[in-house]
Amino acid sequence: MPASKAVAASTEAGLPGRLVCHDDIFAPYFMHNHGRIEGLNVDVLREAAARLGIAIEFRAMPWRRLESELARPQGTVDCAFAMSRTPAREQYLEFGKVPLQPTEYALFVRQADMLLAIGKLDDLAGKVIGVRAGFRLPEDIAAGVAQGRWSIAEVPTDAANFQKLALRRIDAVLADGVVGQYTVKQLKLEGIVRVAPPLARFDTYIVFRKNAGSPALAAAFDRVFRRMRQDGSFTRITSAYLGTPLLEP
Repeated sequence: MPASKAVAASTEAGLPGRLVCHDDIFAPYFMHNHGRIEGLNVDVLREAAARLGIAIEFRAMPWRRLESELARPQGTVDCAFAMSRTPAREQYLEFGKVPLQPTEYALFVRQADMLLAIGKLDDLAGKVIGVRAGFRLPEDIAAGVAQGRWSIAEVPTDAANFQKLALRRIDAVLADGVVGQYTVKQLKLEGIVRVAPPLARFDTYIVFRKNAGSPALAAAFDRVFRRMRQDGSFTRITSAYLGTPLLEP
């Protein structure tokens, strides 16, 4: 179907002809490459939007500002990803039923430290855990911070976190499991390993600011995501970035 006809068809169905969607830089899900935004989630959403006849544009925004804009009644952001579902966010954001990606939070440590002393969360007592600024802490980690069992060091990027770990400036990194493995590989860091099992597992979604049209928009993406899982599109796109598919929700 020509793009113009596809957009017209989506408009007749009550969907917007154009959508601007935001995320923070989060390789391999959302990245800048020579002025172009690309990434695993970007490719998934480009294909989903094309199937709906929606012209989609992507813009980068720091995560804390993005969350603030979404929460403001007169905020400038109408679409974002990939957000975890919480009761507070559901008050002002429209979530679909089909997730964009499953997410695992995992600890990464230096292999030598894992062999000597760090193999589970309790072994981090008195140590410093690096996290990306704005990262949602799992309950066990947040409770440990509140109790003074360990401390958190925030940095702007995952790459900075893993470089600090390699240089022994922190004792562990808490990160999205896929992001952590991708970052270690890209930076060619040796001797950094992921601790099993993951600390948390949850789904993340594309979200829309709540308005009269948002339920239909979320439902439309749900339908396309289901078809993309059934026809192998999710696996194809994921494999292009990671070599193996993510865990299915």
